Amino acid sequence: MFISREQAFILVAAASLGIARAHAATVTVNGTDNPYLAGQPTGTACCGGDAAPAESPVLASKKLSGGEILTFSTTGSVGYAPDAVAPSADGYPDYPFSMTADYGTGVSGPLDVYVSGLVGVFTTGKPPVGPAPAQLDSGVTFTTLSPGLAQIFWIGDGRTGTGKGTRQQFTVPVGAKSLYLGVVDGSGWYDNPGQIIVKMKVTAAPSAR
Repeated sequence: MFISREQAFILVAAASLGIARAHAATVTVNGTDNPYLAGQPTGTACCGGDAAPAESPVLASKKLSGGEILTFSTTGSVGYAPDAVAPSADGYPDYPFSMTADYGTGVSGPLDVYVSGLVGVFTTGKPPVGPAPAQLDSGVTFTTLSPGLAQIFWIGDGRTGTGKGTRQQFTVPVGAKSLYLGVVDGSGWYDNPGQIIVKMKVTAAPSAR
């Protein structure tokens, strides 16, 4: 079938627009990935024996601009001790836990999440500085969430229920450029076993579609 130069241009533009509207990434999060070290330079220490880069969280994206909608799906799990691996990326639903408000790295931990669950933290692309923002108190069963910069937020398995329920949506805050992923613990991530494979879909902000 013959198409004109103008039609070809339209098709290429449409394809490019589709890529801009949504893209996906897959990353591996280790049990040792400490979200309080998000964006911190080599040598930064905190949290009972952890230090960057050995226990730094994984950088899932550094191309955000604010307003995008994120969704997640996961396989695998991690543990909070060498002999304890959780059933899923939701961690231990029978082990509710509130993370520390401020470990001195400019990042705050959330209230009422599950130990060994998947979490994220947005940054400006530069190391967070104190004081840490207020702690999120949104639980784990929300449908939508709009975390602030440097606020650790719950992701778990990306659904409102463990392995079931509605796919949760996360709005990237204004000013965010980077997203780091780690896991829930109290201190000393360095001996945590396991891995979580995270598939993340990024959809452009509604005003940009």
